[in-house]
Amino acid sequence: PRSSQVFCLSAFGTLRSVSAKDRILEALFRHTLPGFPARSRPRHWSILPEAESPELLSEFGTQQATSIDALCLSSDEVVCIESKFATDAEHGFGGCSQFPKACAGFRGPGSDIARQTDTWCRLENWEGRRSPRTYWSLGKQWFRPEVFNRQTASDVCALRGANYQLMRNFLFAASIAERDRKSRFGVLAIGPRKYAPVLAEQVAAFRRDILLPKFQDLIAFIDYEAYADILVAANVPDATELAEFLRERIHNVLG
Repeated sequence: PRSSQVFCLSAFGTLRSVSAKDRILEALFRHTLPGFPARSRPRHWSILPEAESPELLSEFGTQQATSIDALCLSSDEVVCIESKFATDAEHGFGGCSQFPKACAGFRGPGSDIARQTDTWCRLENWEGRRSPRTYWSLGKQWFRPEVFNRQTASDVCALRGANYQLMRNFLFAASIAERDRKSRFGVLAIGPRKYAPVLAEQVAAFRRDILLPKFQDLIAFIDYEAYADILVAANVPDATELAEFLRERIHNVLG
């Protein structure tokens, strides 16, 4: 009951069978992502829970590839939904697992403390069966130039903390849009209102410190209670029933 993935399956996996699914998703995206179009007739959307595509970010090997809690696809748009609930929401979005045991926490020569290489980021090298990750190279068209500066031991890598998980979601969405020639993409982080101050600030920091200004509107945060309001506003019984279930679960688990 405290799992973020399980709660996301309830919130968006169940939405696949709701009669007003397409209308609800478009209302959600218009509410959160600036520039999302208002249409008189919504597009058809598919929702893929726990979606993975290791080839997008070169995430081959034994470690966990980026897994999107709910991947939403229309004929010309893609939105990645990253869900937090109880087990992990209090601590926010996940950081890079290389720090502190394998990486010293900065981007530059000397940061690879596990293998003592001169690489700026040890994730860009082969290690056993783990393929070199393409996060840094893919990010060059989206991220601020200072993110890529050479650092020393007194600096902190821009992608070390909560930015790491948000970065993977963002590059996943951007890469699908480029591969499938979709004209619009976005990332929507969602969590309970109880933990909104932490989660919303981390999303705001990623937008401010990592993304180039012209791309900052492509990621946003909303709380689950506001999503429940959007479900109710659809004015159909199955959406209202889902909203009531989500509100009850939040109340019972989080108080």
